[in-house]
Amino acid sequence: MFKTLSPVLLITAFVCLAGCKSHSSSNVDEQTLKTFTHDMQQALIRSIAMANTGEQAGAVLLKVTLDRHSAPIRCESRRAPLTYELKMPAGVMPTNLKGLNTLVEAQCWKTIYPVVPKEMLDENGEVEVLAPMVVVLPAQRHSAIAQQQFFWESLLRDQAVTSIGRASVYYEADAQGHVEGCLVQLYPHPLRRDAFRLDGNLQAQLNSRCMALDLRKMPGYVTDERGLASGYSEVDYAPWRVGRP
Repeated sequence: MFKTLSPVLLITAFVCLAGCKSHSSSNVDEQTLKTFTHDMQQALIRSIAMANTGEQAGAVLLKVTLDRHSAPIRCESRRAPLTYELKMPAGVMPTNLKGLNTLVEAQCWKTIYPVVPKEMLDENGEVEVLAPMVVVLPAQRHSAIAQQQFFWESLLRDQAVTSIGRASVYYEADAQGHVEGCLVQLYPHPLRRDAFRLDGNLQAQLNSRCMALDLRKMPGYVTDERGLASGYSEVDYAPWRVGRP
């Protein structure tokens, strides 16, 4: 069952997804399927748009398998059928397909997905979703994307998190990049409020790590006329993201 989503222009990316097709959707009522499809599309659009990469363009077909906890257990990207290649914006030349497939698969593993309706799960407690997409990522990306990656790698990448959520990071630093103030707060992810657990120990560890950072290593770090810098970033986290770039 394919539903077409009109092309979506994001701040730094153009991602067009045809309706996600599930292999287990026949027993789901129309509204439930519509909501799940929409949320899957938005999750993938945001994830691809926030990829820390250079120029990427092309049409691919992503096959993602989710378990009963909506965690990805398989991600496979390949060339999309010609129908979707023809949806590429005029004048945009495809980049290397292998590189684009690698990028899409990497982002697939990092994405926070919506709750899978129980009716869509097969006998193994899994659901397979097919998502054709047209991706156009410009060569010049916003520095906020690289900064988000910096905080992920510096604060959360090796943390053994046990719930799903989003960390907000507020910082102040001097001209040498020494952090003078940092506040890390944890709150629910919009798609997975059910899976959030406030972890005081994790929050304390993240605040401690943030205070020890050298922000001169962060892309786009600039100070004002007083030699000070302040800023904000957000990082999603989930158990399946642990250890991934």
